[in-house]
Amino acid sequence: MNKNDLKKQIAERKSEVEKLVGTIDKSKVLLVNGNLYCRLQSGEYRYIVRESGDGTVTYLGRDKTVRIRQLCNKVHGKRLKAAAQKEIRQLDRCLELLESEKDGAGIDKADMDSVYGNLPEGIRRNTSPSMFTDDGYAERWQKEEYQNRWMKSDFIYETPRGEKVRSKSEWMIACMLAEAGVPYRYEEIVPLNAMFGVFLYPDFTVLNKRTRKVYYWEHFGRMDDPEYINNSFMPKMNDYYNFDFLPGEKLLMSFESGKRPFDTTQVKRIIEQFLK
Repeated sequence: MNKNDLKKQIAERKSEVEKLVGTIDKSKVLLVNGNLYCRLQSGEYRYIVRESGDGTVTYLGRDKTVRIRQLCNKVHGKRLKAAAQKEIRQLDRCLELLESEKDGAGIDKADMDSVYGNLPEGIRRNTSPSMFTDDGYAERWQKEEYQNRWMKSDFIYETPRGEKVRSKSEWMIACMLAEAGVPYRYEEIVPLNAMFGVFLYPDFTVLNKRTRKVYYWEHFGRMDDPEYINNSFMPKMNDYYNFDFLPGEKLLMSFESGKRPFDTTQVKRIIEQFLK
């Protein structure tokens, strides 16, 4: 998680808490007349209410269940609202602190992830991002050597990075990953269980550089072909499921068929949901 993500999460939390305060106010639970007091006596809770107007004190018996619940909800709502308002003030202070180190040019001097990009070109070309930053970790991950499938000579679709892929759809996915700044490996050999010789070759191994989580992306391109379903799709899915590579957890999937051609919107949603 980088600093911008942290600020975003704090802002989202503040928005949620503000909505809670609004919900409490709209419910009018705090407008219930009276202040409730309760004590445990002989193994039972006794409820007493002091009316807001004249201060009359009344014991609420078992026949006053509805009134007791209303006043209990008032106590809860009052304390919840007070805690929420304090949390909002804390969150505001956090956001102010996270913005406090910006210089006149708007550069945050307390943001590690911005250091490399703000170096003079002459210095930047002779160094590399720190592995403790998102970009540095992603760069090192991308440079790691990995085993992949033998690239057949008939792979004719060359990606912006220079590798050749087997289909136009895979080429489009590779282009979209590169454009979004998502590190990926093409057809990396993934040992699901090396002891039993179970290996798979996902179309893409992709990295969310913010969370540093790795996913395996399969694009299934002939979903209207029964032979493809039986000989490719089902065996792959069985292997993934048998070794707990579950969709959304470790496995990402996109699909197409003759009647449902490649959909860039589908790919964009996967990238936004899992890889940004």
